[in-house]
Amino acid sequence: MQESRDQAADECARALGDAQTRLAQKEAELTENHASEAEQLRCRVEQESRDTHQVEANALREQLAQLEKSVEQEKAQNQELQTEQEKLLAQRDDVSSQLQEALEETRKTADKRQGRLDELAIDVAQEKSRYEKELRGLHEDKNRTEEEIRSQLP
Repeated sequence: MQESRDQAADECARALGDAQTRLAQKEAELTENHASEAEQLRCRVEQESRDTHQVEANALREQLAQLEKSVEQEKAQNQELQTEQEKLLAQRDDVSSQLQEALEETRKTADKRQGRLDELAIDVAQEKSRYEKELRGLHEDKNRTEEEIRSQLP
């Protein structure tokens, strides 16, 4: 009986050992499956993260390209405006120079005319003075002649 108990205990111990071995194998298998699933999940998360980053990076690249295009367009516009401004400044300088020359010519002409007017005024004043003198002389002659005629009249 003892022997049968010992046998039963041995069988129980073997069964327990087998169960523990199977349990350990099952735990190892579950741990391996869990690790594999965790790795797959980590890979999916990393891929999604890369995809998201890629989409964001592409959007940023597009925005950067648009901004660079805008900057280039503004540079071109600024260059055109600067060129136009330089042309207008040159034209303004030309017109200003022409105006200064015209003003100088006008001053010279005005000075010449004023000189001629002054000369004419002097000539007119001299001629007037001569005519007045001549007229006085004529009046004096007339008055003398009248007196002579009166003196000859009875």
